[in-house]
Amino acid sequence: MAKIYIKDLGEYIPGKFNSMTLDKLKEFVIVPYHIAWYKSSQSKKVFPLFVQEISDLNPTNFVVPGILTRNPFFDHSQIKYFIAYMGDKPAGRIMAFIDYNYNIQHNTETGWFGLFESTDNKEVAFELMDKAAKYLSDNRCKKIIGPAKFNAGGEIGCLVSGYENKPYFMEPYNAPYYKDYFEDMGFAKENDWYSMNTDELLAGRYMEKIERLHSRINGTRRDISTTNGFFIRNVNFKNMKKEIRAIRILYNEIWNSINHPQQPEMTEKEFDILAAGIKAVALEDLIFIVEKENEPVGVSVSIPDINEVISEYDGRGASSGSSFSYNPSRHFFSAKDFKRDFQIYSNIQKRLRQKNFSGVRFLILGIKEPYRKTGLDASLYYRTFRTAKDLGFKHGSGSQLADINTDIINPMFKLGKRSMTWRVYNFTL
Repeated sequence: MAKIYIKDLGEYIPGKFNSMTLDKLKEFVIVPYHIAWYKSSQSKKVFPLFVQEISDLNPTNFVVPGILTRNPFFDHSQIKYFIAYMGDKPAGRIMAFIDYNYNIQHNTETGWFGLFESTDNKEVAFELMDKAAKYLSDNRCKKIIGPAKFNAGGEIGCLVSGYENKPYFMEPYNAPYYKDYFEDMGFAKENDWYSMNTDELLAGRYMEKIERLHSRINGTRRDISTTNGFFIRNVNFKNMKKEIRAIRILYNEIWNSINHPQQPEMTEKEFDILAAGIKAVALEDLIFIVEKENEPVGVSVSIPDINEVISEYDGRGASSGSSFSYNPSRHFFSAKDFKRDFQIYSNIQKRLRQKNFSGVRFLILGIKEPYRKTGLDASLYYRTFRTAKDLGFKHGSGSQLADINTDIINPMFKLGKRSMTWRVYNFTL
């Protein structure tokens, strides 16, 4: 068996040090393509666009206008990337990072690990985690949690059930043996996150109940854009700067609670980058703001499941159980990999113009206090689900839902059933 070598790929400390390059980021991003389980017929893995993944992980000032951006998360976070090699072949990866904003907001000394990957080899997994834990301990962290990219505002947790289900866009998916590795390392459960999958049949009875309720109150079964002085409207993409500001304020207020663990307040720059990414794959029809006397009090953001397009391009479409064989270049400026990204993105834009998707991900759905549990929640759920149905969507996923957030779990599971569970682990350093 080839010797295991852990490569210190690079590090970034805001305002002090950077050893990362675009080629190093690309080397890190392509590691999952070398994990054998993802190439099997059992896997439902969907690989992201290279440029988008590198932009998410990019702490440097190396940008390509209109193509590659820098993630402002790194304005307040330091990070180190590691790759495991067996001989000359990638065998795993991990990133270790410290979010200083999170630690200040939560009065903690916590470090994180994320984007963990490993071949089915316990020694590789343990050596990677040892590297990450030592880095965080050397930087005065007392606790490590993960996996995450980079918190609950991104992709959170290790998939521990639901491997047979295809992930929707921005839902984590990993090999089934990872959970065993984390438990063998001594990690304990911090909390779980769920996905709720629904379709017309599952959601139908709940939506009929809401229609009957509004019929008694408003004398109509369909027009529920107004209720008790509230107004539910679509966003206007032509006025996105104002709309993004309103959604960011709502997001930080609604999600800044014990019901939303691993969720720090997002900075303006962070939210602008997130919103730009969502807008590129969104429909105005599926984004709503709830207002009372022109004050935003609630928000719903849903996006078409663009994983449908990626899967079709990569040969894992709706009917596929086939293996996966794409082999990317380790260099950032790769014509082959840029071609893949461009063709997938072009197909996404074509499908958006046609409104031709079967799946939708319910990404953000929340109401400010004191308006929760007043019936406004149900009206917003109804408007979101009814619009998705009218647009021709056949199924959807509401995720990621924290296990302690019963305010959203209870109504969402009336609309569907649990499909996936992700676990966040912790370890005392």
